[in-house]
Amino acid sequence: MSGGGITLEEFSGPARKSRRADAGDSALAEAQLAAFDKGYREGWDDAAKAHAEEQKAIGADLARALDDMSFTYHEARRAMLGEMRELVTGIVSKVLPETLTGSLGLMILERIEAAVKSRSEVSVEITVAPGNMARVEPLLQAEATIPVRLAEEPSLGPGQAALRFASSEEIIDLDAVLAGIAEVVDGFFEGQATREG
Repeated sequence: MSGGGITLEEFSGPARKSRRADAGDSALAEAQLAAFDKGYREGWDDAAKAHAEEQKAIGADLARALDDMSFTYHEARRAMLGEMRELVTGIVSKVLPETLTGSLGLMILERIEAAVKSRSEVSVEITVAPGNMARVEPLLQAEATIPVRLAEEPSLGPGQAALRFASSEEIIDLDAVLAGIAEVVDGFFEGQATREG
């Protein structure tokens, strides 16, 4: 139509096809954007899920490792305490008795000297176990500051001695000291075992 100078757009020709193509491109772009968005979200969700599962697995592995370490520590501590108990018990039952029995004569001399200084004692009768006579007698004869009468008493243990002065009597009982030490050692290790249990 070429009348009064107005040109109308024709809808049936190439311009109409161009609009349809633009609308198709826009719909395609939107579909692609939606697909990208959906893929991104799904990828993100998968990554987050994988990370959470990995963290859970790491936590479980760490918990197992800590349990193993704790078990190993307690097992090692129990073994060490067992060996230590054997060592200390051996010392208390074998080494200390010999050491204390060997010092019985010196302890008797110390008590005699203390009695002479504090009470002015002039003589003492000492009774020991038969096995200690030979060990104690030479020391007392050489070192005692007052007259000493030494006698055997079969009822006394190797770490025991009775000192009878004119005005008093004293008992040396290293066997009781050893028994007390052994009791303390046993009590300590029993307490440790109870805490472990």
